[in-house]
Amino acid sequence: MDKKRAKTLKETLKESFTDEYIRNAGMLIRGAAERFYEENGLEEKVYFNDDIFDHCLIDILVDLARLKDYHDISLVNYVKLMAYSASWCLKRKPFQIMEGAGEEHIYVNEKFALALLMQAGGCYDKKVRYRAGDERSLIDSLNQIYYHLQYRNTNPQTLELFLVGLESGKKLHITD
Repeated sequence: MDKKRAKTLKETLKESFTDEYIRNAGMLIRGAAERFYEENGLEEKVYFNDDIFDHCLIDILVDLARLKDYHDISLVNYVKLMAYSASWCLKRKPFQIMEGAGEEHIYVNEKFALALLMQAGGCYDKKVRYRAGDERSLIDSLNQIYYHLQYRNTNPQTLELFLVGLESGKKLHITD
């Protein structure tokens, strides 16, 4: 990145976000990446490229700054932050496969994006439970979302819509 463009990006981010917000956003997404890496036992199969991640974070924040400016809002909600994070991680692919890792790791970035979306949707909250007998249906739904992340065009808006739909779905219950 040339110095002029870097200065412009830095100015844009400084106008839109505090240093604390930028640091916290980076820590939130990086923390999710570290947990994902450990929980999936990716050592010696996949590595997390910090340079690519830094570009992801810049892209996320620049997009959010544009949103704030366009809609004249002071804060960007958590759902938007996570939707943009998942989208840019899908585009930039900060998880890189090591030679000989096996094809089961080809879609590691898509799995990470799914993990980000599930986190944003509150699916990892200790209070979240699913109804007995719904496990197969839940797995099928997650597989459909994963398929979408692998093979369909995704953008932050569709991922945000997914999260809004997930939140709405929590409020709906089938009664006999």
